[in-house]
Amino acid sequence: MDGAATMTEIRENFRTPVRILLPKLFEGREAWKGKAEQRRAELKSGQIKIRDLTNSRAMWRERAECYEEQNRQLQVQLQQTQSELERTQAALAACEDAKKSRGNS
Repeated sequence: MDGAATMTEIRENFRTPVRILLPKLFEGREAWKGKAEQRRAELKSGQIKIRDLTNSRAMWRERAECYEEQNRQLQVQLQQTQSELERTQAALAACEDAKKSRGNS
C-alpha cells in the first residue's frame, strides 16, 4: 500500500478492524524509524572510525619511513666508519712494522 488508500479500500482488503490495524502499522513504522536511526548512527560511527584509522595508519607509515631513512643513513655512516677504522688499523700496523724493522736493524 502506498498510503493513498481510502478507508473503504482498507476495509475491503483487510479483515482486521482498523482500530487494531492502525496501532500495529504505527508500531511497525516506529520500529522502522528506530532501526533506520540506529543504522545511521552505526554508519556515522564507522565513518569516524575509518577516518581515525586512516589518519593513524598514515602517521605510522610516515614514522616508519622516517625511521627507515634514518636507519639507511646510519648504515651508510657505519660502513664509512668501519672502512675508516680498517684504514686506521692498517696505517697503525704499518707504523708498528716500520718501528719494529727500525728496532731490529
